[in-house]
Amino acid sequence: MNRGQACERPGLEAVDFVQRRWPAAGRAPDGPTWERMSGDGSDRVFWRVGADRESAVLVRGPDRAENRAYERIGRHLWRRDLQTPEFYAVDQSAGLFLIEDLGRTALFDVAGSADRVELERTYREVVRLLAAFHRRGLDGFDPEWCYQTRNYDRALIIERETGYFISAFVEGWLGMSRPDPGLDEEFGRLAEAALSGMETVLMHRDFQSRNVMIRNGHPRLVDFQGARLGPPGYDLASLIYDPYVGLGSDLRGELIERYVEERAPDGLLDRRTFERSLPALAACRLMQALGAYGHLGRVKGKPFFTQHIPSAVAGLEGLFASGSLDFLPGLGRLVRSIARRIEGAL
Repeated sequence: MNRGQACERPGLEAVDFVQRRWPAAGRAPDGPTWERMSGDGSDRVFWRVGADRESAVLVRGPDRAENRAYERIGRHLWRRDLQTPEFYAVDQSAGLFLIEDLGRTALFDVAGSADRVELERTYREVVRLLAAFHRRGLDGFDPEWCYQTRNYDRALIIERETGYFISAFVEGWLGMSRPDPGLDEEFGRLAEAALSGMETVLMHRDFQSRNVMIRNGHPRLVDFQGARLGPPGYDLASLIYDPYVGLGSDLRGELIERYVEERAPDGLLDRRTFERSLPALAACRLMQALGAYGHLGRVKGKPFFTQHIPSAVAGLEGLFASGSLDFLPGLGRLVRSIARRIEGAL
């Protein structure tokens, strides 16, 4: 949500909300300035508001249930010092939120411009924050705050990740006929491998480079309204297999090791189970991403996301090439077929 677009004021209700609830707006003789921001794949709308040498972000959300989760989870994470933005003012009836401005630089931007030393340092700090999120996030957390589902579970994987991959990407974006129904059994095995024996933490569920802002050299987190109870490996897999940023296998391995080290003092992470689940969780995440890219490109008319389809497909193909997903032969054949089709279209 960090990219500015053409100047555009929100509606009168939103302007009045800011002027009434934000002291800096009252100190600006000409009123606040407004900058419309990109919401990436979200249906929410964002503005950067400036007044009296201060800035904040105004968020307007259309979904009441998501809005409730956004505030409740956001305030909880702020109280737990987990580097989310502070909430300055909220009007739930209007779906309006005035929050701390975390700046314009995302991890995605750093990854595209930093040298290797800075990149590795930044990612290590991001992983340190992720470990803290998993250590402290559940303390005082009420699962009733969650949006859509309380848990990352088998039903979610089947419906919103593997099923989404088939309907929105394979059929919707690629226009391929529905694959062999035998894949349904494999998707069940994949879900079991992703969830088997793993501890439960508060997971972010969209922990990728465009949702990590870099503020004063340190990572801060946005888009946390989808947080729910689930396995810790999902967030780490989302980060290290992020299609927006192509991390090398060496850095991926280093970040896995760093996460394990950061979690060691709490004594709750079973390293063997954690590492065994990572390939399955990464596959689930990459299929979710491909479903989202297909939907956003074809239905929402947002071509930015479709440029990352080859990277996501390559990541998924790499997981099968490593041999860690050999128990899913049908899905492996489908992924290789998709990879050839994508490569032929480039």
